[in-house]
Order: sequence, then structure tokens, then C-alpha cells
Amino acid sequence: MPANSTLRIVRHGGYADALRSYKIFVNGSQVGTIARKSTVNIEVPSGPLTVEARVDWGRSRPLRIEAQPGQTIEVEVANHWGAWLSLWGITFGAGSYLTLSQLPTKAQGSPPAPAS
Repeated sequence: MPANSTLRIVRHGGYADALRSYKIFVNGSQVGTIARKSTVNIEVPSGPLTVEARVDWGRSRPLRIEAQPGQTIEVEVANHWGAWLSLWGITFGAGSYLTLSQLPTKAQGSPPAPAS
């Protein structure tokens, strides 16, 4: 049984921070970066993990997850402040400038979700 897990970070489009990559941290150590409209797979140890994202002065709140051996955990990173609210975000919202959300786990062999 594998002792490691995979952390899949997903970043969609958006105009805010379009030219900047976000730094990804796991348990306080930088493990990679992610550009706009991309996905990054990072091998992580199984067990409790704290995931964070940062860009310059802006950062996310820590996301705590429990990784099982061999599991792939998907996490979306996003900037919900947008370009117009970035000034507010860098002053009062610097600790929540980015958001991390754990996506639901897809069952192996399950059909894709219907398009709406």
C-alpha cells in the first residue's frame, strides 16, 4: 500500500492575478507553484496536512485535510476579490485574498457529471 498521496491543485481563469503564479505550501514548506488555467499534482505524505496558497502579500486561510495512502485530493485555489477589489484585498483582506476549497472526491469508474 502506498504511503503517499497526491494533492491536485486546480486553478481556473480570471483576470485578477492573471500573470502571476500562486505559491503552494504544504505543512509550511513551499511545494510548487500554479499558473492561471492549470492543474498541478504534488506528491504529499499521508496523514494530516495544512495547505496554503500565497501570492506576494496575499494569502489564503490554511486548509486542513486528512490524506489517506494512495488517495488523490483535489483542491481549488481562487481569487474571489477580483481586480476591482484588489486594493481592499491587499489592505484588510490580505489573509483571505486567496481561497482554497477541497473538491468532492470522485469515485473510481463513476460516470462524468451531466452537463447543465
